[in-house]
Amino acid sequence: MKSFIGFIKLLRPLNMFQGGIAVLVSMSLFAPLPSWKRVLLALLIVWAYAGGGNALNDFFDAAIDRINRPGRPIPAGLVSRRQALIFAIGLFVSGTLLATPILSPAVALILLVALSILVAYSPLFKVRPLWGNLSVSVTLGMTFLFAAAVFGDPAKGIVPCALAFSFNFIREVLKDIQDIPGDSALGAQTLPVRYGIAAARKVVIGSTLALMAGAFLPYLLKIYGIYYLAVLVLGVETTLAYVVYSIIRNPSIGNCGRLAQIMKGNVFCGLLAIFVGRY
Repeated sequence: MKSFIGFIKLLRPLNMFQGGIAVLVSMSLFAPLPSWKRVLLALLIVWAYAGGGNALNDFFDAAIDRINRPGRPIPAGLVSRRQALIFAIGLFVSGTLLATPILSPAVALILLVALSILVAYSPLFKVRPLWGNLSVSVTLGMTFLFAAAVFGDPAKGIVPCALAFSFNFIREVLKDIQDIPGDSALGAQTLPVRYGIAAARKVVIGSTLALMAGAFLPYLLKIYGIYYLAVLVLGVETTLAYVVYSIIRNPSIGNCGRLAQIMKGNVFCGLLAIFVGRY
């Protein structure tokens, strides 16, 4: 039972839920709607790759997590590093096999890029300033591109991909500030470890202001309608403004961790804006 709970935690259910919502939002952009079999396959593939990436990240980050996140499955003793690695490999293989019935050049390319980034993230990208933040944000944004490619038109995933990338990039930098103790102890050269909290704060503020401005473009370009604008202004923009205000006043590690959680919730406001934007 303990191992079963550990494997569930390796998947990070909230992240899986977010990926599933991204697939369903992508589906809603198509008329007529894709077949339920195609949607189910897209969901399972996204969950398999996301779960594999999460498990592999925990495998590589076991030492750092003992400091930053001792409740994670490996430092908590729920699963071993070897079990996490086998689980990750199994999920990647399963996701790839599930993709064979719907494989196209676009789907194959997106999966190849995503798998390459997920595998290289912890050993290569995470330990370098900004590279880790960019790679995670790219793979999360590519969920929309993948789903749109599976449903027949990758172009429909470009705007959601760009928005998801921006949201997650800001959150990843905030998380890096939160993770300074463990990252610095084990030599991970993240942006705040290498250049300090002040530099990381400037990146968060600049990226957030850019997102606040850029998020209006889909409405101004008539890609999404008035309901997108309403949810954007009432939900997304107000939260982003608060993030800027809060980090200017208090750039502490604890506050940045809190803001990272707020950004995680704000992603769902963004997803809602895209969903209603077709009307």
